[in-house]
Amino acid sequence: MRPFEIIFFDAGDTLVHPRPSFSGLFVQVCGEFGLEIDEERVHEVAGAIMSGLTERQRAGWTFSADPAGSRAFWADFYNSALRGLGADGDTTDMAMALYDTFSDPNNYQAFPDVKPALEALKSEGYELGIISNFEPWLESLLHQLGLRGYFAHITISGVVGVEKPNPRIFELALARAGVEACDAAHVGDSVASDVEGALEAGITPILIDRHGRHPETGILRVSDLREIPSLLDGAGG
Repeated sequence: MRPFEIIFFDAGDTLVHPRPSFSGLFVQVCGEFGLEIDEERVHEVAGAIMSGLTERQRAGWTFSADPAGSRAFWADFYNSALRGLGADGDTTDMAMALYDTFSDPNNYQAFPDVKPALEALKSEGYELGIISNFEPWLESLLHQLGLRGYFAHITISGVVGVEKPNPRIFELALARAGVEACDAAHVGDSVASDVEGALEAGITPILIDRHGRHPETGILRVSDLREIPSLLDGAGG
């Protein structure tokens, strides 16, 4: 017997990621402007900026709930990262080139575990959905990557105007799917947005932790999305 009726997924860094990687694409764009930087340093600087935003998210701050706000956030993010990486002078043009690059669906790909996991879950009769802090073009990206057909319901913060971890976006997704929170699970890579947000909405969270950064006990956790069907089989048994 299936333990849930529907499995929701986060999108960014859960299903899809920049190609070849965030750091790799960042270095490529900067190189076009004559700024030579190291991928590992990009990872460190960008990671430090993002980690400082987690508590603000928990307090209700949003960055993806509307397209204009998202654009302003990412412009500031890229400018801050560039300054942290040692860029001199006015970084506006480089920051906007980064924004345009990371807003282009052609620069994204699905993780290799995505389609096999989705196929397995569909074959077992699960309904699938997406709850994502993303801009409206996520739907176009899913079509382009051949993923849109797997999902019966898609709830995007940039469309509905509310973002994770606010439980309202989870509640909206549940209402669209016509299921109760106890009959849903949510898979994502963020402890704050995906785990804590789902828990507050009464949904069972599953953390995708590809790099072993969150070995917390008491959280359903996988390192590969293809592990989810067997994890659910155990939960159902």
